[in-house]
Amino acid sequence: MAKRVLVGAILHETNTFNVVPTRLADFAGRYLVFGEEEARARLAGTGTEVGGFLAAAAAHGWEIVLPVAAACGPSGPLAAADWATLRQAMLSARGSFDGVLLALHGAMVSEDCLDPEGDLLAALRARHGERVPIVATLDMHANVSPRMVAAADAVFPYRTYPHVDHVDCAVEAAGALARLMQEADRGGADRGGDGRLTRAVLARPPMIDAADHGRTGPPGPMNALLAHAAALAARPGVVSAGLTIGFPWADVPDVGPAAMVSVMADAAIDPRALALDLGERLWDSRTETQLDFADIETAIAAARAPGDDPRPLVLADFADNPAGGAYGDSPNLLRAMLEAGLDNAAFATICDPAAVALAGEAGEGAMLDLVLGGRLAPEITPPLALRARVLRLHPGTFRCEGPVLRGLSVDMGPMALLEAAGLRIVVASRALSVTDLNLFRALGIEPASLSVIGLKSRNHLRAAFGPIARDILLVDAGGIATMRLSQIPYSRIRRPLWPLDPVEHFSNLDAIHVFDTQSGPEERSLPVDGHAQGR
Repeated sequence: MAKRVLVGAILHETNTFNVVPTRLADFAGRYLVFGEEEARARLAGTGTEVGGFLAAAAAHGWEIVLPVAAACGPSGPLAAADWATLRQAMLSARGSFDGVLLALHGAMVSEDCLDPEGDLLAALRARHGERVPIVATLDMHANVSPRMVAAADAVFPYRTYPHVDHVDCAVEAAGALARLMQEADRGGADRGGDGRLTRAVLARPPMIDAADHGRTGPPGPMNALLAHAAALAARPGVVSAGLTIGFPWADVPDVGPAAMVSVMADAAIDPRALALDLGERLWDSRTETQLDFADIETAIAAARAPGDDPRPLVLADFADNPAGGAYGDSPNLLRAMLEAGLDNAAFATICDPAAVALAGEAGEGAMLDLVLGGRLAPEITPPLALRARVLRLHPGTFRCEGPVLRGLSVDMGPMALLEAAGLRIVVASRALSVTDLNLFRALGIEPASLSVIGLKSRNHLRAAFGPIARDILLVDAGGIATMRLSQIPYSRIRRPLWPLDPVEHFSNLDAIHVFDTQSGPEERSLPVDGHAQGR
């Protein structure tokens, strides 16, 4: 008989310092669908986890039940009532299942819960029992909690940043689920087993960021870490071995990088040793983790410097990057670009629905005076007063070319293309990171023809913009997704943590925190001597 599998997706990355609650309506920027039929119509064949799940289910011959698939751009904490709606939708599936397959982010926070994904996984485990395998994909920037690891048999974090392997991770997770369901059948028939199919271990070093935030393109310290994790995952008896970098803009106790290893319950291999090995390598990567970035003056000097390469210089305004849960409405870098009088330049996007509405009322071709951006954190990103021409109005929906979110239609809300001092400015109604060339093309701009491009993004932009750019410069122009982590007013994280606390202030017994589904929480002593161990 065909296996009956419960499939779902709930993805949201939460910046807890963003004061605007996230609502279900905000999921329209990416997708929010209920039921298998709607999910197939919207997501089959796309470069999303759900696209991968649907393809894998067909290949395995499974009967699936898919009650909800939801993904939202990073933003503030999810409203309690809206989280309850998504949670209940996932738990509403009736009947018995042979397995559960989920796509989660791993760094979600709701108004009423610091670990909603752990809560959901625990509820699914309680409903379906110890013997039904539960497998989940996670974002590389998940903050993984012991509760998540206690409830899931295996997790599969992304292995690319920019994240272009959503489908690959989904297919791999589905393969692991198929293997576990077979093991459950053998255990029930041959050994009378009624316990968990896997033993999982979580190891988390005392740090809040690692491996240069996980970037793999261009290659960085994360590439070697992932290669080592892949070698561990290939060992007999290992179900999964993965790494997460954490999301430092979430003020939660489980913030930070982590290693997760899952093995078959009867495997001879010790998952603790493997997880600790990965955790120590994460710790060693702190010497290669970049925390200082160009300021506005450095960025403008680079933009004005003469050169022979006609391709655009990309200035990534990452401290106000919506992919970090920032507001996306800071005009700080844009102001400097205007004052510099840059030729053949464009900026995308400023999130300001009120400005879009004004442009819509004025109409294409009109000149108008307006105040742009800086509405949500004016103390660090003051608004910009300017006179601009409305070049074009657009409904805000376009299909991504890829590689990130390939084939997915995203909705920026109504958009306006303005021009001021010769610089073209894309103003949107929804804060989403710029990762796709088709955003510009939707407004009649070929991005490869520009000389300078300012983007609200950090690393995801590299997948699409890297091939057309002469260089990409990360700029900290102010915002709530800054990497100046000592300026962030944390109140719930554990301490000490690197780099918030200098290494010389750590004792020799500051520990890797370990959670083992076999023995529970513990700590392992980790020497902290101020330099890497030279692996």
